[in-house]
Amino acid sequence: EGFLYFSLKSNQWEWNIPLIESKNTATNAVDLMLCKMKQFPEDVQSALKLFSCLGTDCEECILSLITSGDGIDEFGCTDMMSSLEFSIEEGLLDYSDSIYKFVHDQIQIAAYSLIPETDKKKYHLWIGNQVWANESALSEKAIFVTVGQLNKGKMLITEEHQIIELIRLNLHAGKKSISLGAFVPASFYLKEGMSLVGSKSWEEQYDLHLRLYESYAEAKYCTGEFEEINKVVNLILANAKCLDDKLGAYFTLVTSLNAQSKTQESTKVGLDILSSLGEPMPVHLDMKATGIIELKKTKHILKGKTDDEILTLKALGNNHKIAAMHLMYGLSLGCFFVRRDIYVWLISKMVQISISDGICKESAFAFATFSALMATVDVILDVNSASRIGKLSLRLLQILQAEEYTAGIYCAVFFFTQTRVDHFCKSLEPMNHAYNVGLRFGEIHYAIAAARNICILSFQSGENLMTVLEKIKYYGVKVKEHKQEIFWRLIIPYEKAIHHLTGQPNELDKVFWDGAEEEQLLKYAQKLNLVLGRVIYYLRAWIAYMFNDYKLASRMVEEERQLKNPLYSAPNFLKTIYEFVAGLISFELLHATDDAKWKEIAEASMKEMETCAAHAPSNYKHKLLLLQAESAFLSGEDNDAARLYDSAIKIAEDNGFIQDQALAYERAGIFHLKQGNTCMASRYYGQAHNAYLKWGAEKKASHLRLQCPF
Repeated sequence: EGFLYFSLKSNQWEWNIPLIESKNTATNAVDLMLCKMKQFPEDVQSALKLFSCLGTDCEECILSLITSGDGIDEFGCTDMMSSLEFSIEEGLLDYSDSIYKFVHDQIQIAAYSLIPETDKKKYHLWIGNQVWANESALSEKAIFVTVGQLNKGKMLITEEHQIIELIRLNLHAGKKSISLGAFVPASFYLKEGMSLVGSKSWEEQYDLHLRLYESYAEAKYCTGEFEEINKVVNLILANAKCLDDKLGAYFTLVTSLNAQSKTQESTKVGLDILSSLGEPMPVHLDMKATGIIELKKTKHILKGKTDDEILTLKALGNNHKIAAMHLMYGLSLGCFFVRRDIYVWLISKMVQISISDGICKESAFAFATFSALMATVDVILDVNSASRIGKLSLRLLQILQAEEYTAGIYCAVFFFTQTRVDHFCKSLEPMNHAYNVGLRFGEIHYAIAAARNICILSFQSGENLMTVLEKIKYYGVKVKEHKQEIFWRLIIPYEKAIHHLTGQPNELDKVFWDGAEEEQLLKYAQKLNLVLGRVIYYLRAWIAYMFNDYKLASRMVEEERQLKNPLYSAPNFLKTIYEFVAGLISFELLHATDDAKWKEIAEASMKEMETCAAHAPSNYKHKLLLLQAESAFLSGEDNDAARLYDSAIKIAEDNGFIQDQALAYERAGIFHLKQGNTCMASRYYGQAHNAYLKWGAEKKASHLRLQCPF
């Protein structure tokens, strides 16, 4: 414009400040871009206005749909693709991998602002209709573009059939978003559909109302918006014509109540509906005894079936039984924590229906969870059969194409069953897969359960404690995002234990779990969650033992034994590791007392370890050897004790259990010190100190150094 120029006379750049100031030059990126665009040819401006309606980028194939029909000239665009090429040369757009893109979002904002506010809806509606006109050739991405554009122009839609079509498109986009794990966009699309159908009565568009509201409730469950779920579910139940049409709402209600720790309420709702579906739970005064009978009955049924007979079972054709299987699946996780008797009945019933009436997708879950029961519940304990049924469930998962149930099936098989036969760390990758698939399919509760299992397995496998703590923090954020704290409570005692071992802030000088908060959690566990209760007792006992507080350790062992339940089915490794800790505590106490109670616990501990080491030596052989070393130490069999300590140390190292290797070093040091061999004892103490540091247990290493007599 001549305000800045090179003077040949003075041989330098010169400018006119008053003229420049009078120009009112833009002071922000949007206005600057506007000024530049307004200097472009009209057809280029028109192309940029249309392109800006699509956001910051768009695939070339979608642009071709927009430009393929008639009407684009009404928007002043004669050759859109040539205009976009011009914009690329001017530095406003970029093109790569068949995608046109504004080089900065501020440029898109500037281009969009060229459109008068009164015309924007018209632009969006035309673009949406242009893309939708090629419906048969649309990709999933193009459908989302169509819905987004039509939603922005919906106020201009007046034809009844077009409104109904847009409602269907929003429903499709919402359900597709749920399947992709995009729950916030799903809620948006479904709510748009609900706003459009809202002007019509349920009688006019019953099917659309039902499907929209069901999907919206599901999306809101995945984002943890429970109050909104209750409103939507109540609307469905008030307007649905029959029980079959209410089942989806009831299922979402049951799972959302579980996530809110309202398990008793969810169980009541679920059992009432099961009864309506023809699957009433038997009412007995002694439900534990009933559960044991059902477990033994189901195990007997399975024993009489070959693998091929199970894999080729007929498909379940009764719709009410299919609905009952789905509801039992939804009820099972909450009952696992607080009503083990009902949980056992549910899983047994699911397997029995699958065998007698036919299989459906939930059958794969039923077989997986029953394998977990056979791997953990004493009255039907059968490790080999459990492994067999667990593997069959994985094959059924493929045969039935039940990928949406992967998270629950993997949690059962790889956390409960396979840890009886394989190294703990082999279950980490399947748990990671379960977490990702669970999120993708909206199975948030099992995704969070898988995340919890990852943290527990990492801890038990001997991973560095700080690494485990980072995992707990990472997944803890995800738990809060999805508001699934009920399934995360099991991690709280592990986090506390790690803090105590590592000497994290606020744990340096505290007695392990002496606060009111921890006692309140324990009271909750004793009443409502036996799995959590056992975890708390196990970790309190173990930490107390590690820090030589044998009085607290013995009290934890005694109190834990009051939680005995014949239907208890925590992961077998948790039960076994607890017995291992109880055995160590018992042997230590027996150095000072002849109490038969501690002899009995010590012997039971060794027997349990022998059984588990026979099936999974990589997990338990070194633990058995350490208990045997403690037994030999107590009995005065010094040569055997020294040999067994060394064997425990070696095998623990071979299998990566650094925490048990460190403990075995420490116990060997104590043994040799008692024998008067200070040189050997000093060496073992030093090795223990180094191993605890390698594990990340700095506070324990410091404690050992301070307690060391050298």
